[in-house]
Amino acid sequence: MKTKFDHPKRNNSLPIRRDLWLLFGLALLIRLLTALPLQQPGYMDASYYYVNAINLAEGRGFVEDFVWHYLDAPAPPPRPSHLYWMPLTSVLAWLGMFIGGDTFWAAQMPFVLLSAALTVVGYQAALALGGARRHGWLAGLMVIFSGFYFPYWTTTDNFTPFALFGSLALLLAARSPENNPLPGNRGRESPQVTGGGKIISIPAPLPLFAAGVCAGLAHLSWADGVLLLVAVGGWVLFRRRSFGAVLALVGGYLLVMMPWFVRNWQVTGSLLSAAGTKTIWLASYDDLFSYGRELSAATFLAQGLGPILQGRWWAFTINLQTVLAVWGMIVLTPLALLGGWQRRRQPLVQLAGLYAALLFTAMTLVFAFPGARGGLFHSGGALLPVIAALAGLGLDDAVNWAAARRRGWHAATAQRVFGIGLVVMAVALSSFIYYGRVIKNNSWNNADRSYVAVAAWVNQTDPEATVMINNPPGYRYQGGGLSVVVPNAKLSLVLEAARKYGVDYLILDKNHPASLAELYANPTGQPEFKLVKQFGQTLIFQLE
Repeated sequence: MKTKFDHPKRNNSLPIRRDLWLLFGLALLIRLLTALPLQQPGYMDASYYYVNAINLAEGRGFVEDFVWHYLDAPAPPPRPSHLYWMPLTSVLAWLGMFIGGDTFWAAQMPFVLLSAALTVVGYQAALALGGARRHGWLAGLMVIFSGFYFPYWTTTDNFTPFALFGSLALLLAARSPENNPLPGNRGRESPQVTGGGKIISIPAPLPLFAAGVCAGLAHLSWADGVLLLVAVGGWVLFRRRSFGAVLALVGGYLLVMMPWFVRNWQVTGSLLSAAGTKTIWLASYDDLFSYGRELSAATFLAQGLGPILQGRWWAFTINLQTVLAVWGMIVLTPLALLGGWQRRRQPLVQLAGLYAALLFTAMTLVFAFPGARGGLFHSGGALLPVIAALAGLGLDDAVNWAAARRRGWHAATAQRVFGIGLVVMAVALSSFIYYGRVIKNNSWNNADRSYVAVAAWVNQTDPEATVMINNPPGYRYQGGGLSVVVPNAKLSLVLEAARKYGVDYLILDKNHPASLAELYANPTGQPEFKLVKQFGQTLIFQLE
């Protein structure tokens, strides 16, 4: 027998509101506990956003003190920032430091709060798909304990803002009266019933305008946010054939993005940097860090059909693993597919499915190498609340199917038991991944710690020096000055890049490009590079 807790029609707004606050509070506690051990950004991307947030806090504006790729023939540092990666993550980190002081802990706080809010989106997605409060709780808990995403929510990276604003864009568009018209009501407004029973009127374009704002915020977090605009706009136009609704969506998007477009135009002469589109023509991921190599359609086609297809097949296999193991934590994948198929006519399922299809296609066929090496992982966060919601509903569908064929099996009890099992599995998987990537050997807190001694030596020897190093944002975080990345190129081109960018010291560690293996193994064998200092496995060469 179902209880009151299982019937959304019998629930008023008060229990749901209480659920949302309790879920948010639990998520906030978990996020604070996972943020507490982090003392620094643990990898290059997080360091990038953090050190540029420090520049904002110091009043220097959008500027960066390094070059980490050569895709658009960048000017020597310091140079305009966020021409490849988007700025919102740094702005959020700056906001945290503006309120709480110039510490990494303060910079984490906006991400702690926003990642806790993401669990509320999971709850609301479950209700939007016809679930009960129990499904909302299950979806929210699965968003909290989200497997491979779990360690990344509270650091200074784009996972949290993109996931939150991207999922909100999908949810708002799906709930728009424009996409859910009531019979006999196809005008500009649709009646909506509030929790108190009062009927109010909501202009139909308003939720789509809000969805556009969220799509803009998602794009301001991560470049793939434009796919959200394409997915929602294309779906609305196909489903409703309403250009007014699409204009409302685009208007919200441009409200957010237009100031950034104007800034980019003033800095580069284009709305967005050409560096991102250069990655279409990569022949391998390491080409992202190449120097002196043309990246164009001609060079891409020159490699031949075989390597092109081989690269796309490699990206397909990696991305498929990401969908199954990362998006769906393996066990959620079949349940979410079942729940989605049963609700395939619902707007939220169609929108999420269309975005997922566009994203997978783009990250496999177009941006194959950056997509497989992290792009699909980053951008999939926007689908997590919907996947979590569909998995809970799909679990019920599977249990009901089995119960109808197994005499004496109580479906409601089995649904709760299996639901608890899913949560236990998610907690165990998330804890295991968090321990392995963050806690074990103090991995994130020890990242790039060798740069501390390197930066101190360079600052003492020549404070104005520019260095060439493997991880320029990490070097800057550890106290270093101007830097450019070690290019993935032969030694002659490395020397050419060093001279172009005024490099004084080349710093090689064990993570050097393969083309520099000989120099690293025999550091006295090249007259242009004089070994002047060594810190453990890190070598410092002065350029002659």
